[in-house]
Amino acid sequence: MTVSPRARALLLLALTFAAGVAAGAAIEPRLGRSGGAIERRGRTSPNRERELEQIPVPLERLGLTDTETTQLRAIARHWRPQTAVALDEFRKRVSDMEDGMFAEMLCELAPDQRDRYLSQLRDGHYDEQIIARRFELVRSNHCGKTGG
Repeated sequence: MTVSPRARALLLLALTFAAGVAAGAAIEPRLGRSGGAIERRGRTSPNRERELEQIPVPLERLGLTDTETTQLRAIARHWRPQTAVALDEFRKRVSDMEDGMFAEMLCELAPDQRDRYLSQLRDGHYDEQIIARRFELVRSNHCGKTGG
């Protein structure tokens, strides 16, 4: 079986994107940017307060005075909610792009391959909305009409 250059390029793009997403997911907790999910849920808890005022580790390692620590925590409380919103918007845009990419790629696959991919998603307990977005072009018979 020969794979067309276009299919090979699409596969390489998907693999590169997946590697980037995996790397970002692995690195994000180490960057001290974990407050977004808590902020979105609107919880009030001691953990939320600590996360909102968390000082980045490289700065903590500088031997801060109590006054500096207080000032940096105030700055963090000002910026963290804004960064959480920006990260949420970025994640949504990237997720939409990824779903669009999958939707176009599914148009290139044989029906049995699409069925196997759908089974993989369902076995992985993917959200039905994600599945619907990825299969939108196929299900609406709009493959090849994306203007790509």
